[in-house]
Amino acid sequence: MHVHGPRPYESSKFVIDQIAIPLDNRLSRKNVRCLVAEPGNVCSSFLAGLNIPLLDMLVMLVFMLMRLLGLRRFTISADCASAASVFLALAPEAELDPRLKYYSCASRLGAPSVATAPLDYVPETGDFLIKKLDALMNK
Repeated sequence: MHVHGPRPYESSKFVIDQIAIPLDNRLSRKNVRCLVAEPGNVCSSFLAGLNIPLLDMLVMLVFMLMRLLGLRRFTISADCASAASVFLALAPEAELDPRLKYYSCASRLGAPSVATAPLDYVPETGDFLIKKLDALMNK
């Protein structure tokens, strides 16, 4: 579970999920909140370096098809993808729960919304990672 492992992207998301709750517990006393938002699947220019416009169009069509099939996490645009982050920035603090992950979603026709699900959190792993981060900060 690191940058040299077989899945660095997934590992980094896992680490964020594990440290969010302990960091929120620690920092909320200082009026700093640590909450997890996910933008969903966004069509970006990640394939632009290949310089194959047809491939970009194909990816967009597949994403749109997935959304039409009811897969709400295909937000496609940056506007829809920002829904969870905007919600977290504007919601009253009493409505925010660090034990939840906030997902940006889109309806079949692209209307943005926010969904939540329990954070996949393992207290022992979170505590271990926080200790490692503290050790790095104290070097």
